[in-house]
Amino acid sequence: MLASFTITLIECLEIALITLLLTRLSNPMRLYLYGAIGLAAGYVASVVLHEVIEDYEWLGYAILSAMLLYLFFRGKDMAAHVEEHVNEIKHIGKEIVIFVTVLTVYARESFEIFSALLLNENSSWLAAGLAAVVAVIAFFVGRDVKSVNRYVFEFGHWAYLALALWFGYEALEHLHWL
Repeated sequence: MLASFTITLIECLEIALITLLLTRLSNPMRLYLYGAIGLAAGYVASVVLHEVIEDYEWLGYAILSAMLLYLFFRGKDMAAHVEEHVNEIKHIGKEIVIFVTVLTVYARESFEIFSALLLNENSSWLAAGLAAVVAVIAFFVGRDVKSVNRYVFEFGHWAYLALALWFGYEALEHLHWL
């Protein structure tokens, strides 16, 4: 249950952050439509690929742990890093780039959520739903309360380290080393 909540929350918060940043560049309703397409694509991909990747769940956790360690060391100046990506998108400024970005992010993150829920027979869809609700609330708070953004970017990288260690543990557990 805790894994279902945590994995879903992490992925949904990533989606919320990207959406929050892109709402400055494009019509929010259009972004939500692109996001819905991405969510559907991620779900379909996770259902289709479920059997293929089932035996490699440990690898998924190991990769996730490595990525979070990378983000911890790279994410100390998250505000500058995110601003760099937003500026890249602003300079291109074409709706197709925004569409591809949203579709890719939503599909990838929802694939990770649904794969984790489908691969783990003990997963809790209720806990995942609760995490999604928490992320939606966080999105609206982040959108409406600008001072919250400062704290997220200032201290958020420490969460990456904690999660990297936890997912490393999960990888070892799935290899039956623990």
